[in-house]
Amino acid sequence: MKRHLLRDYHIPALCLAVLLVTDATMANVLEEVIVTAQKRQTNLQKTALSVSALSGDELTNRQITDISGVALAVPNMNFGQTTGNARIAVRGIGFDNISVGNEGRVAFHVDGVYVSRPAAALGNMFDLERVEVVRGPQGILYGRNATAGAVNVITREPDNELNGYISGSAGNYNTFSFEGAAGGAFSDIVSARVAFNVVERDGYGDNITNGSEVDDQSTRNFRGAFNFDFSEDFQVTIRGDYMTQDDSAYGFRYIGQGSLPDTSVGWPGVVPTGLRLGGIVTGDRRDSARDFGPENDREFGGVSIEANLTVGNIDFVSISSYRRSDWKIITDLDGTSSPLTLYDQFEESDQYSEEFRASQETSWGGWMAGVYYFHEKIFGGSRVPLDRIAFPPFRATTFSGLQQGVSLAGKIDTTAWAIFGNVHLDITDELTLRLGVRYSDEDKEIDEQHSGLLFFTPYPPLPDPFEPGLGIRRQDKTNWTAVTPLVTLEYEAAENIFLFAGYSEGFKSGGYNLGNIQPAFDPEEIEQYEVGIRSDWNNGSVRANITGFYYDYTDLQVSKVNGPVITIENAAVAELYGADLEILAQVSEDLRLELTAGFLHTKFKEYTSFDPARPAVIFGEFDLAGNELTQAPSYTVNMGIEYRIPLSPGVITLRGEGRFVDRVWQSAFNLEHMSQPSYEWFNASLRYDTGDGKWSATAYVRNIGDEEVVSASLVSSGLVGFPINGSFEPPRTYGVTLRRNF
Repeated sequence: MKRHLLRDYHIPALCLAVLLVTDATMANVLEEVIVTAQKRQTNLQKTALSVSALSGDELTNRQITDISGVALAVPNMNFGQTTGNARIAVRGIGFDNISVGNEGRVAFHVDGVYVSRPAAALGNMFDLERVEVVRGPQGILYGRNATAGAVNVITREPDNELNGYISGSAGNYNTFSFEGAAGGAFSDIVSARVAFNVVERDGYGDNITNGSEVDDQSTRNFRGAFNFDFSEDFQVTIRGDYMTQDDSAYGFRYIGQGSLPDTSVGWPGVVPTGLRLGGIVTGDRRDSARDFGPENDREFGGVSIEANLTVGNIDFVSISSYRRSDWKIITDLDGTSSPLTLYDQFEESDQYSEEFRASQETSWGGWMAGVYYFHEKIFGGSRVPLDRIAFPPFRATTFSGLQQGVSLAGKIDTTAWAIFGNVHLDITDELTLRLGVRYSDEDKEIDEQHSGLLFFTPYPPLPDPFEPGLGIRRQDKTNWTAVTPLVTLEYEAAENIFLFAGYSEGFKSGGYNLGNIQPAFDPEEIEQYEVGIRSDWNNGSVRANITGFYYDYTDLQVSKVNGPVITIENAAVAELYGADLEILAQVSEDLRLELTAGFLHTKFKEYTSFDPARPAVIFGEFDLAGNELTQAPSYTVNMGIEYRIPLSPGVITLRGEGRFVDRVWQSAFNLEHMSQPSYEWFNASLRYDTGDGKWSATAYVRNIGDEEVVSASLVSSGLVGFPINGSFEPPRTYGVTLRRNF
C-alpha cells in the first residue's frame, strides 16, 4: 500500500518546529550565499531562479562526493545510472535515452564549460567551491539540453596565499580514498592550484558464477588551474582535468522479469531465456550470477581557457574548451549464469566549445549579450553477440566461443551555435523587468552501420562498422532551430522579501538513435510558468524559499529496448506542475534545522505506444494518457539537523539527515514491477574539529537502514526473454575520515 507522507513521516512536526523557531529572537544570522547561476554573481536571496547551492565545506561535511549525493540533498531532484551514464532528473524531467551518443535534459557544467557526455557526469567531486542546481528550463543562458535545468560545478580557484589540505578515508567494503589539494601564488601575477583524488573500494556484491566483484570502484582524478592576474581589469585562468576508471562498476543487475503473465487476455508471460536453459539468478539482488563481467574502462579529461576583461564599465568573458571522453562497458545481458550473450557498449567523443559574453550594469539596470559555439564528434556503438546455445541450428563448427550477433556502430557529428541576450530594467527601486531571448541552430550528421542478426556469418568480435557487406549503412543530416524567450518580473517587497514571476521556454535538440536505422527524432520543447518568494526572517536567522511552477511539455523523447536495438520515439504532450520548498533555521549558535521538499504532479496528456514486453498482436497499443512520467516522484523531502558541542579546544558536530521519496516509475507504462516503491533514507555523522581549524576527524554512516533502492531499471531485449536490468543505490556504508588543512 502506498504510504501517506504526512502520516508516516511526521513532516508537520518538523514544520511546526521550524515555525516555532521563527517566533524566537535569535542573534545568529545565516550566511549570505553568492551564486553564478545567471552567469554573474548574485545573492541567492535576490535571484529570480529556483536554485540550490551547496558549498564546498558543506559537501565535505556531508560526505557528498558525486552527483548522486547532490541529488539526495536537493528538492525535486532524482538520480540513477544506466551502463555508466548519469540519469539526472529535475522536476520530473530527466534522462531517457540509453543509446550511444545520448544527451541529457539537465545541462552539466564544470567551471562554465558544458559537458555533453552523461557518462562524464559520474566523476568524483572534490576540492570544490560549490555546486549549484538550477531547476526549470534555462533556454537563455544555458541553451541546448537544459530543458530540465542545469548543474554547475565550480572548482576552487588558486589563492594568493599558500593553502590546501590532505584527507584520507577508510570504510567498509575495504573502502580507501585519499585526496588533497595545494595552491598559492608564485608571483604577483601567477597563482596555481592542483588537486587529486584516489578511490579504491571492493564491490557491493559478488558474482557467484565467475568470482568477480560487482560494483567495485577504482578511480583516479587529477585537476590543475593556473591563474594569471595581469591587472585589475584582465585575468586569464587555464584549467585542466583528467579522470580514469578501471573496475567492475555499472554492470546490469537482474531486477526481475519484465514480461509477466496477464490472465485477462490469456498471456502466459515469458520466462528469461537463461532460466529456461538451466541458468540461475541470485536471491540477493546485490550479488550476481551472470556468466560474464562486468568490465568498465573509462577516461575523461579536458582543458579550458577563461579570460575576463573589463573595458570601461563593460565586462567581457571568453571561455574556450576542449574535452575528450573514451569509455567502454561490457556486461552480461540476460542476467543469468547461462553462457548466452553479453552487451558491449563503447563511445569516444571529442568536444570543442567557445562562449563569449559581454555585460554591463547601468543606472537603469543592465544587459548581457553573447555567442556560443559547440562542435562534437562521437564514434560509438554496441555489440550483442549470441552464443551457440541460443541458436544451435546456426552454430558454426570452425570457431569457438561467441559466434553470431548484432553489431551497431557509427559516427555522429554535432555543430551548434547560438546568440543570446537579456536585459533587466529597473522600473522602480523595488520593481525590475527582465527580458531575454536565445536563437539556437543545430546540425547533426550521422554515418552508421547496422549488421542485422548474423546467424550464418560468424560474428566478428571487433567489426569494422564500415566494412562493405557487413550490414545496412545509413548517412543523413538534419538541422533544427529554436527561439527561446524569457520574461520575468521581480519585486523586492522588503529588504528581506523578494518575489518573482516569469515565463520561459526550453529546447532540447532532436537527434539520431545511433545503432538503429530509424528517422531522426524531433526536438523537445517546454514552456514554463513560475512564481517564487525568497525571504529571510528573525533578523536573518530563518530562511524560507518557495517556488511554484507549471510546465507544458511537447515531443518528449522516450526510449525503449525493442529486440536487439533501442528505439526512440516522441511522446506527444505532457503536463507537470509542483513546488520547491527550502527552509533553514539557525536556532542558536549551535543548532541548525533544515527542511527541503519537492512536490510534483506529472502526466502524459497524449501518448500511445507499444510495449515490447507485451506482444502487439495480443495487447495492441497502450494509451498512456494520464500515466506519470519516469524519474518523477510526487514528493521528495529532505530533513537535516546539526548540533555543535563546543569543547576546549575544538568543537564536536553531530548531524542527522533523512530523505523521503515517493514511488518512482522506471517506465512510461507505469507497471509496479518496473518501479521503486516509496522509501526513506537516513545518514548520520560525528565530526571533531580542532580549535585552530587545522585538523578534523569524521565518523559517518550512510543509508543507515540498508535500504535496497533501485536507482534505474529497464526491460531488456526479448532475445533473452525480457529480463529487467537495472542498478541500485549503495547499501549501508560507514567509515572515518581524517583531514589536515594547511
